Amino acid sequence: MSLQKNFRVLVCILIVLLLGLIGWKCLRSSHPLQSEPDETITSEMTTQTVAGTGPMTNTSVTYYIPAIWTYKNALEGDELPLKNVSKIPAGLLVDANSGRILWAKHSREPQKIASMTKMMTVLLAMEAVKKGVIMEDTSICVSAAASRIGGSQVYLKEGEVFTLEELLKSIMIVSANDSAHLVAEAIAGDVDTFVSMMNERAKELGMHETVFYNVHGLPLKGRHNSSSALDMAKLARELLKYPGVLQWTSTWMDTFRNGEFKMVNHNSLVNPVSGVKGVDGLKTGYYSQAGFCVTATALRGTHRLIAVVIGIENKSVRSTFVKELIEWGYLQNPI
Repeated sequence: MSLQKNFRVLVCILIVLLLGLIGWKCLRSSHPLQSEPDETITSEMTTQTVAGTGPMTNTSVTYYIPAIWTYKNALEGDELPLKNVSKIPAGLLVDANSGRILWAKHSREPQKIASMTKMMTVLLAMEAVKKGVIMEDTSICVSAAASRIGGSQVYLKEGEVFTLEELLKSIMIVSANDSAHLVAEAIAGDVDTFVSMMNERAKELGMHETVFYNVHGLPLKGRHNSSSALDMAKLARELLKYPGVLQWTSTWMDTFRNGEFKMVNHNSLVNPVSGVKGVDGLKTGYYSQAGFCVTATALRGTHRLIAVVIGIENKSVRSTFVKELIEWGYLQNPI
């Protein structure tokens, strides 16, 4: 009888411990700051070796980006030891060389991405150049429709002529909405077809939380281009295959229209005076409902980081946080 009693007590203890463990896991998974899975494999990616130019040294470098990214051991939500992390609605930091996601906060949830949309616009343009559909020096005449696009722009006038390279540069440096519209027309024949191409390419890249309604990211009659931080990191990863894009995105100041229009990069992280060492891109975004966002890339030596933050209310918080995030990221695996 004594053995039976002891056995029952032991069983009861085990049941209590098991229920406690299940309850703890449920509580942890439901907590808004602990929303990431232990491990996610982005199997749609392919291994790539990138040859490019280091932003600080202007010398050629080659580095390797693996096919698998993992959340295993990533810091989650506000666990990140940075001052303004609680003000960041969603974000992600990837050590692209190892495939380790170092930090994630609501990184798989769709958010309004504003002008970060243009990363896909430019990716499709670069892929079209690679396929021989169009050339970077192809001359493109400004359409009436492109000249009417508002927001951030280079004030294209109907009948003006620019090369594809000039237009792409204006998209990545000053987020020119009118240039994005014109590039879409030039490549696909019409903007609606190009938007369909954007959504199809997103599916191919495994960007499961992404939907595009236009080529520039402006809100459109209650519809908003949306994506997740993880999807934006995947898109950045694909753009890294094109070193020419990073030459544009790392440019602080340039001109357009034969020197008549001054362009200053919307991404203050590439400012040679007050920016962050090694940052060479990639794309900012903002409108009031979306908040401030950025997909940032940095390269020190052959060590590549990709950082994404979305939905921040304050521009200065975005800049300060991403600076600190990149510095923290490099400390996790010093070069």
